[in-house]
Amino acid sequence: MNSKEEEEIKHEFQLERVILFSDAVFAIIITIMVIDIKLPESIIHADAKHIKEAFIDLLPRFIAYVLSFSLIGNFWYGHLRMFSILKNYDKGLIIINLLFLFFISLFPFSVSLIAINSKDIQLSWGFSFYFGIIASLMLVQTVMVHYLIIHKSKLCINSPDFDNILEWKVQRMNYVAFPVLCIAVIIIMYFSLNMIYIVFGFALYGLVISRVKKRYYPNNVNKPLITMLLGPLKRKKLPVKKAKKIETKTDTE
Repeated sequence: MNSKEEEEIKHEFQLERVILFSDAVFAIIITIMVIDIKLPESIIHADAKHIKEAFIDLLPRFIAYVLSFSLIGNFWYGHLRMFSILKNYDKGLIIINLLFLFFISLFPFSVSLIAINSKDIQLSWGFSFYFGIIASLMLVQTVMVHYLIIHKSKLCINSPDFDNILEWKVQRMNYVAFPVLCIAVIIIMYFSLNMIYIVFGFALYGLVISRVKKRYYPNNVNKPLITMLLGPLKRKKLPVKKAKKIETKTDTE
């Protein structure tokens, strides 16, 4: 084995370490969030009424966990697709990836803020912080995609699906959306408006992203969950084979 082959094996091993470290952060963050969902110890000797009240008080935290789980899963899937075309890494990519993981690691803290401030949604700093994390992740993910495009020959394999995997035509919209969302949050907080406008804003932006993605990358559009689950259960229609005519010969006397 020559020095060039040894260097390639070393780079491949180090790249695997980067990917495994990133996956570990995602897994740990999801685990921390679900561990934080627990009933108070006083419920052990409580009656049915107090148990019901404890479950109701826990509901905002559980809803926040379900939403955060789906968001983290979506960001992880995008991260997986990006790193599937890598053949090398550099210091710049490591820094961007660490910044991405930093914002991912803030999800448990933001979920706890939502649980505390859920009753006062109009002036909830928890919701502002939560949506700020989502917007920051979208921006950093876009920066990472842009970085891979600029350093394509150095970092990425020569794949025909390069543009289809990175979805740059969709990702670059975040460069505009991020400052707009930040300004919207500042205005809402300054004038003490209802935070529901931010929810509607994110929903509207998600709809726009879906339409753009459907136009440029129709094969990447996610199918409904029920379709994905029931798809394998559908029986494939087998082609009807034409019955062969069997000619019988009769002996004539």
